[in-house]
Amino acid sequence: MERPYEQIRRMIKLFEYNRLKLRFRNEDERARFIDGWAECFCETDDAEWNIAVTIMTARRREPNFYNMEKALREAQGIRRERILDKERRENDQANTTNAQKRALQKQGSYNLKATPKTPEEIAQEALLRYERKGRG
Repeated sequence: MERPYEQIRRMIKLFEYNRLKLRFRNEDERARFIDGWAECFCETDDAEWNIAVTIMTARRREPNFYNMEKALREAQGIRRERILDKERRENDQANTTNAQKRALQKQGSYNLKATPKTPEEIAQEALLRYERKGRG
Protein backbone atom coordinates (compact mmCIF):
# COMPACT_ATOMS: atom_id res chain seq x y z
CA MET A 1 0.00 0.00 0.00
CA GLU A 2 1.28 3.44 -0.87
CA ARG A 3 1.50 5.74 2.18
CA PRO A 4 -0.23 3.33 4.61
CA TYR A 5 -0.41 5.78 7.51
CA GLU A 6 -2.20 8.37 5.39
CA GLN A 7 -4.62 5.76 4.01
CA ILE A 8 -5.43 4.45 7.49
CA ARG A 9 -5.99 7.97 8.82
CA ARG A 10 -8.45 8.57 5.95
CA MET A 11 -10.14 5.25 6.74
CA ILE A 12 -10.54 6.26 10.39
CA LYS A 13 -12.07 9.60 9.38
CA LEU A 14 -14.46 7.80 7.04
CA PHE A 15 -15.45 5.32 9.75
CA GLU A 16 -15.98 8.10 12.29
CA TYR A 17 -18.02 10.09 9.78
CA ASN A 18 -20.24 7.04 9.23
CA ARG A 19 -20.51 6.48 13.00
CA LEU A 20 -18.75 3.13 13.09
CA LYS A 21 -17.42 2.06 16.49
CA LEU A 22 -13.99 3.60 16.88
CA ARG A 23 -13.41 4.72 20.42
CA PHE A 24 -9.98 5.93 21.45
CA ARG A 25 -9.33 7.07 25.01
CA ASN A 26 -6.56 9.41 23.89
CA GLU A 27 -4.25 10.25 20.98
CA ASP A 28 -1.69 7.61 22.05
CA GLU A 29 -4.28 4.88 21.69
CA ARG A 30 -5.26 6.27 18.28
CA ALA A 31 -1.58 6.28 17.20
CA ARG A 32 -1.13 2.65 18.38
CA PHE A 33 -4.21 1.66 16.37
CA ILE A 34 -2.82 3.35 13.24
CA ASP A 35 0.62 1.75 13.76
CA GLY A 36 -0.88 -1.70 14.20
CA TRP A 37 -3.04 -1.46 11.11
CA ALA A 38 -0.23 0.05 9.04
CA GLU A 39 2.10 -2.77 10.05
CA CYS A 40 -0.49 -5.45 9.37
CA PHE A 41 -1.86 -4.14 6.06
CA CYS A 42 1.15 -2.30 4.54
CA GLU A 43 1.58 -5.00 1.84
CA THR A 44 -2.04 -4.69 0.69
CA ASP A 45 -2.78 -3.48 -2.83
CA ASP A 46 -4.26 0.06 -2.93
CA ALA A 47 -7.23 -0.91 -5.10
CA GLU A 48 -8.10 -3.86 -2.86
CA TRP A 49 -7.70 -1.69 0.25
CA ASN A 50 -10.13 0.93 -1.10
CA ILE A 51 -12.68 -1.75 -2.01
CA ALA A 52 -12.34 -3.33 1.46
CA VAL A 53 -12.82 0.02 3.23
CA THR A 54 -15.92 0.64 1.11
CA ILE A 55 -17.26 -2.81 1.97
CA MET A 56 -16.70 -2.27 5.70
CA THR A 57 -18.31 1.16 5.60
CA ALA A 58 -21.29 0.07 3.53
CA ARG A 59 -21.99 -2.99 5.65
CA ARG A 60 -21.38 -1.10 8.86
CA ARG A 61 -18.90 -3.69 10.10
CA GLU A 62 -16.99 -3.06 13.30
CA PRO A 63 -13.44 -1.97 12.38
CA ASN A 64 -11.23 -4.81 13.64
CA PHE A 65 -8.57 -7.04 12.08
CA TYR A 66 -10.94 -9.96 11.50
CA ASN A 67 -13.53 -7.89 9.64
CA MET A 68 -10.87 -6.05 7.61
CA GLU A 69 -9.20 -9.31 6.56
CA LYS A 70 -12.60 -10.69 5.60
CA ALA A 71 -13.36 -7.54 3.57
CA LEU A 72 -9.93 -7.75 1.90
CA ARG A 73 -10.57 -11.36 0.83
CA GLU A 74 -13.87 -10.24 -0.65
CA ALA A 75 -12.16 -7.27 -2.34
CA GLN A 76 -9.57 -9.60 -3.89
CA GLY A 77 -12.38 -11.71 -5.32
CA ILE A 78 -14.15 -8.64 -6.70
CA ARG A 79 -10.92 -7.37 -8.25
CA ARG A 80 -10.14 -10.77 -9.77
CA GLU A 81 -13.64 -10.89 -11.28
CA ARG A 82 -13.19 -7.40 -12.74
CA ILE A 83 -9.88 -8.39 -14.34
CA LEU A 84 -11.37 -11.59 -15.78
CA ASP A 85 -14.41 -9.68 -17.11
CA LYS A 86 -12.12 -7.14 -18.76
CA GLU A 87 -10.07 -9.91 -20.38
CA ARG A 88 -13.25 -11.64 -21.57
CA ARG A 89 -14.56 -8.42 -23.10
CA GLU A 90 -11.25 -7.81 -24.88
CA ASN A 91 -11.18 -11.37 -26.20
CA ASP A 92 -14.81 -11.19 -27.31
CA GLN A 93 -14.16 -7.89 -29.04
CA ALA A 94 -11.08 -9.29 -30.81
CA ASN A 95 -12.98 -12.43 -31.85
CA THR A 96 -15.91 -10.36 -33.10
CA THR A 97 -13.59 -8.08 -35.07
CA ASN A 98 -11.80 -11.05 -36.66
CA ALA A 99 -15.11 -12.75 -37.49
CA GLN A 100 -16.40 -9.53 -39.07
CA LYS A 101 -13.24 -9.19 -41.16
CA ARG A 102 -13.49 -12.79 -42.34
CA ALA A 103 -17.15 -12.30 -43.25
CA LEU A 104 -16.36 -9.12 -45.21
CA GLN A 105 -13.46 -10.81 -47.01
CA LYS A 106 -15.72 -13.69 -48.05
CA GLN A 107 -18.16 -11.14 -49.45
CA GLY A 108 -15.34 -9.57 -51.44
CA SER A 109 -15.17 -6.31 -49.52
CA TYR A 110 -12.13 -4.23 -50.39
CA ASN A 111 -12.48 -1.50 -47.79
CA LEU A 112 -10.67 -3.50 -45.13
CA LYS A 113 -7.41 -2.38 -43.65
CA ALA A 114 -4.56 -4.70 -44.41
CA THR A 115 -3.48 -6.65 -41.39
CA PRO A 116 -0.13 -5.42 -40.15
CA LYS A 117 2.80 -7.58 -41.18
CA THR A 118 5.19 -9.09 -38.72
CA PRO A 119 8.87 -8.16 -38.92
CA GLU A 120 9.60 -11.67 -40.22
CA GLU A 121 7.13 -11.24 -43.09
CA ILE A 122 8.61 -7.85 -43.98
CA ALA A 123 12.13 -9.30 -43.98
CA GLN A 124 11.02 -12.25 -46.14
CA GLU A 125 9.42 -9.92 -48.72
CA ALA A 126 12.55 -7.73 -48.80
CA LEU A 127 14.68 -10.82 -49.37
CA LEU A 128 12.45 -11.95 -52.26
CA ARG A 129 12.62 -8.49 -53.88
CA TYR A 130 16.40 -8.48 -53.54
CA GLU A 131 16.67 -11.93 -55.13
CA ARG A 132 14.41 -10.88 -58.02
CA LYS A 133 16.59 -7.83 -58.74
CA GLY A 134 19.68 -10.02 -58.84
CA ARG A 135 18.15 -12.35 -61.48
CA GLY A 136 16.84 -9.62 -63.78
